[in-house]
Amino acid sequence: MRIVVLFGGESPEREVSLLSGRAVARALKKKGYKIFLLDPAKKNFFKKILEVKPECVFIALHGGMGEGGSIQGFLEVLKIPYTGSGVRASAVCLNKIMTKKILAYHKLPTPEFVEVEKGKKISLPFSLPAVVKPANLGSTIGIKIVKDERQLKSAIKECFSIDDQVFVEKYISGTEVTVGILGNDNPEVLPVIEIETPTGFYDYKAKYTTGGSRHIIPPRLKEKTVKKIESISLNAYKILGCSGLARMELIERRGIPYILDVNTIPGLTDLSLFPDAARARGISFENLCEKIVMFAEKNAKKKNR
Repeated sequence: MRIVVLFGGESPEREVSLLSGRAVARALKKKGYKIFLLDPAKKNFFKKILEVKPECVFIALHGGMGEGGSIQGFLEVLKIPYTGSGVRASAVCLNKIMTKKILAYHKLPTPEFVEVEKGKKISLPFSLPAVVKPANLGSTIGIKIVKDERQLKSAIKECFSIDDQVFVEKYISGTEVTVGILGNDNPEVLPVIEIETPTGFYDYKAKYTTGGSRHIIPPRLKEKTVKKIESISLNAYKILGCSGLARMELIERRGIPYILDVNTIPGLTDLSLFPDAARARGISFENLCEKIVMFAEKNAKKKNR
């Protein structure tokens, strides 16, 4: 089978995407697939993908048009099967504000938040500290924990320099956990991972620096809390229309898990959480990548019925 692995792209997460793409390419080559690594940021991208005529595209792009539905829509026009969620779910999940609104509508716990209008004074219904976030970026890029009004204004200004949508979220102190989910119609919840960092903040450096964080499996939580985390994560996956794979980021406080973010194309690097969760379930990285391809093929067949 000819598989194109898309990596790189033009988002701020390009460097991580390059690592994910290369790791996926190595894994699928070991499984016997014919692999072509393509970067949508290159000028000859459209010509190359048409020349290759792939039987499947493995999307290892993080953020930007690669995770937000644009690439997915392009591949659907070409009728090429691709990994991960479809256009609608990809677009919704990349936008944290839209995701939180849908979660809140379905009564799934997510921290209270306020959208920020550029140039207008903001009034918070909750006290500081708070978390300022750009709505459309991943890998915790631009996210700031603020403790006073001066920091709040500065963080909002900084976020608007990298995104056109910004929101302020209530800060919740608790245990940070993540849940990987794998599959389409009957998705599998992978083992819950507790994340421990020296600074207490799982930022870009903690995610992608060796020794920047500890992935604790199983988490040091009560069994009933872990079950609740699994249930809430699976419900969110289904409600948002995800398929193939996704990774939920949550914060647990006093037995209540709050959903912070949903990643439809989670990192697949040597330091990434999703492959760690799969390994804990007994799924090697090579088999994980092959499973993701198989889910892409099943999705394509379902659409073409």
